[in-house]
Amino acid sequence: MSSLHLADGSEKPAEVEGQARLYSMVYCPFAHRIRLVLSLKQVPHDIVNINLQSKPQWFLEIHPDGKVPIYIDSDGTIITDSVAVANYIDEKYPEPPLYNDETKSRDLELLDHFSKIMDTFANCIFDKDKRQFEEILTEVTDDLQEFEDELNVRKTTFFGGSNPNMLDVLIWPWFERAKALTILYKQRASLDKERFPRIMEWVDGMKDQSFILKHRGSYEKFAKFVEAVKTRNVDYDNL
Repeated sequence: MSSLHLADGSEKPAEVEGQARLYSMVYCPFAHRIRLVLSLKQVPHDIVNINLQSKPQWFLEIHPDGKVPIYIDSDGTIITDSVAVANYIDEKYPEPPLYNDETKSRDLELLDHFSKIMDTFANCIFDKDKRQFEEILTEVTDDLQEFEDELNVRKTTFFGGSNPNMLDVLIWPWFERAKALTILYKQRASLDKERFPRIMEWVDGMKDQSFILKHRGSYEKFAKFVEAVKTRNVDYDNL
């Protein structure tokens, strides 16, 4: 595994025969999704981190779009979209199962709805959303209401019941990074505990999961990363 983010001019790390590889970037929430799934499933793999502002030529030969995550299975199969990668891993390694037949369609629907929150988050961190922070916060909390209501219907800590499932895992990276917005906008904000008791319980439950703890990152560092991206001078390994 390469813990450093490899840049242009670097050599491609030797592959481990019979082992999958994830091309990642520490601060990318989409790559974070796959690190969590692999850890939860205990799939043997290595991780190669990529400097996305100075991409190695050998990396672009693997995936000309130059995006992460890229998952290359031990048989050479290449998958790039984070949801597609997560589903591929879940199908190949069915234990523990990350979908329940009874709730799968609803979980996929909620995952699709969560993309609106993801888009708002991206627009905020890259200065594409020019609204006041209070207006943005109101929109996001309104969008979260559906998730609070769903947990209330299920009456479980996690969307997966007593344990996290695919929906829990795939939305978590944005919750872990959410407080970075308070640093970037220089304004305080917190979730209304009376309005979102189930979400608060969910967050507390997710934070204690071993696979979450293994790949935990600080929102303070993520905020520093975002600020560095704006200067086009990111020192990925020393933030």
